[in-house]
Amino acid sequence: MGFMVRGKSYILWVVEKNIERVAMTQVSTLRQAVGQALEGLVVRYVENHVRSGELAERAKASLPGGNTRTGVYMPPFPIYVERGEGVYIYDTDGHRLLDFVNNNTALILGHAHPDVVEALQQQAARGTAFSRPLVLEIELAELLCQRLPSLERLRFCSSGTEAVVQALRVAKTFTGKTKVAKFEGAYHGVGEHAMISYVPPLGDELGADDRPRSVHSSTGLSPAMSEEVVILPFNDAEACARIIAENADDLAAVIVDPLSTGAGFALPVDGFLTRLREMTAAAGALLVFDEIISLRASRGGAQELFGVRPDLTCLAKVVAGGTPGAAFGGRADVMEAYDPTEGAPQIPHSGTYNGNPLSMVAGLVVLRALTEEVCADLEARTQRLAQGLQELFDTAGIAAHATAVGSLFRIHFMAEKPRNYRQAALNDGLVSRWLFFSLLERGIHWGDHGNVSTPLEDVHVDAFLAAVEEALESLK
Repeated sequence: MGFMVRGKSYILWVVEKNIERVAMTQVSTLRQAVGQALEGLVVRYVENHVRSGELAERAKASLPGGNTRTGVYMPPFPIYVERGEGVYIYDTDGHRLLDFVNNNTALILGHAHPDVVEALQQQAARGTAFSRPLVLEIELAELLCQRLPSLERLRFCSSGTEAVVQALRVAKTFTGKTKVAKFEGAYHGVGEHAMISYVPPLGDELGADDRPRSVHSSTGLSPAMSEEVVILPFNDAEACARIIAENADDLAAVIVDPLSTGAGFALPVDGFLTRLREMTAAAGALLVFDEIISLRASRGGAQELFGVRPDLTCLAKVVAGGTPGAAFGGRADVMEAYDPTEGAPQIPHSGTYNGNPLSMVAGLVVLRALTEEVCADLEARTQRLAQGLQELFDTAGIAAHATAVGSLFRIHFMAEKPRNYRQAALNDGLVSRWLFFSLLERGIHWGDHGNVSTPLEDVHVDAFLAAVEEALESLK
């Protein structure tokens, strides 16, 4: 049989080791080329964005670090936008950029859509806020309940963060329990519960893969939060079943972003969300879907796409048509906690801008425009883009995976497509940053993830692919 190494023939073992060495050498060479290219890209970015650089410095005098929205900061300084129109944004230095960010998925009809603009102008002329209810909020509520059958009753609020805070509060009220569970790495706004284990740095403090620990992702949180929030590993049904069962007596709710959009866009494996539905029901906990982004995955959101009916749903972004607005709702018996018609409600919930008329009219325009045909067209264009990207990276010999669902897409620079946050966190950030600045220099605005809007056409998809191809050629 010949000499054996770890159960393999010596010759086979040598061949595999040589392949590993070649692969590591190729990766090292690629990263060196990417690093050198990135240095030049950043220098040219600073030279070509003088006005944005000046505004960033000016902002520091009145805003901490010149920033009021952490997610839009980027070193050495962010682009300052002047206006948007359709598929383009225009920055203060005169650049026109093809936009695949669309205010973090909120603008599914693109920038300054004529129908949205007209509706906002007409409503502004009639009034921008009132201290009494409007027909508009009934119309939008009815439309949402029709589109998502799990929404038997709902309430409007002003942000996705508020929607999540209220959904978890009503879950505690309904169940009489005190703990909530979320998935490691997931983003659900900036409420206290949401700031536990939000994109934490990888390390031993996170615990085992199948039993992640709760860690604070912000200072200023109540110390009890780490005890009140249970952390689950995405796509590990057996581990989730065990952890949920162990905490069943205290567990009020499990909140999940069905597409893990804030935790690396690791899509659920077949049957995982269905199993999660079964686990929560068995534990007497409510299942909360955070569809703030994933609603645009199909006409009826991820719950329609995967055939799972949650107890509660949180909504924002597209439902407000690009204006500040959000909603949460679900089972009628759960939402009764907000009913004020027979005395003081269990949960008082006020907000000067809840059901704001500007958000209502914008949301109505957008949702009415998202017909089945429009959603199918968005999905087809996004799939075409993702397939084109995958072919380009495969041809270039770069380890990457282009993932698409509905009108959302993402590129993972890694050998295998991630199944959870810990795997997604291994994405090669250096290559992602290089591609961001490479595309920006070629008139494309995106991150390592993006989304497609309705005014985007095949010619724009081709422009994106051509820019990526040109960037890859520049590395040779």
